[in-house]
Amino acid sequence: MSKSKDMCSGCRNDYYNGQGANECWSYNDAKVVTRYRISWWTPPTQPGAFKKVTTLTCHHATGKYAHYDELPSCAVSL
Repeated sequence: MSKSKDMCSGCRNDYYNGQGANECWSYNDAKVVTRYRISWWTPPTQPGAFKKVTTLTCHHATGKYAHYDELPSCAVSL
C-alpha cells in the first residue's frame, strides 16, 4: 500500500495537513507499516481486542487507541 494523507485521519497531528500549516512535519519521513490497534479501555485479553491496521509510523491518536508493532502474547484470538 502506498502512503497517502488519508492515513493521517485520526492522528493528533493531522491538523497540520493543510489546516494549521501546509503539511505535518512527520509526513515526509513516515513509512507505511502494519500494526495492531487496541482502544484504551479494552482489556487486552478480550477476544478480538486487537485490530490489524495499515498505518503510518508517525500516527498518534492520544486518548483513543494504542498501536503495537507485534501482537502481544496476552492477545486472545477468536
